[in-house]
Amino acid sequence: MRDNEPQILTSILTQNSSLSQIKERISALNKLSSVVHDLLPSPLKPQCRVSNYRQGILIIEVSSASWLTRLKYEQSKLISGIRKKLLPSLSSIQYRINPDICLAVSQSINCSSKNATMTSVLTASSANYLYAIAENAPNKLKKQLIKLANHAK
Repeated sequence: MRDNEPQILTSILTQNSSLSQIKERISALNKLSSVVHDLLPSPLKPQCRVSNYRQGILIIEVSSASWLTRLKYEQSKLISGIRKKLLPSLSSIQYRINPDICLAVSQSINCSSKNATMTSVLTASSANYLYAIAENAPNKLKKQLIKLANHAK
């Protein structure tokens, strides 16, 4: 037998429900994330994300230790900007390394580079230049240049 009864959707979304508290928390973290991304320099933006904020401490995830070092140079600017724009109660920032961020960024780069290599083709004129260079090259280099020139289409 079921102990709980179906509930009306409006009662689930009331101010006291846990679902509405989660919704408010998510919207607050999204606002904080947009402020942080506005303050970061452009190379750091895809490498960082806001993870949490609790008890005056902001937790930011970074893709690698090298990006973490770069982010720490921006820490004072970041803290003062966040205090001015959104959270005057911010006391410090903690960092965590999360390689999953790096995977998402590198996959998008790898996909674009794969498309670029698939379209590159050695032309016949380039192959002729390679054959011409190979005539005066030492034997070891000559073999490699001829091998490369044979790939022309």
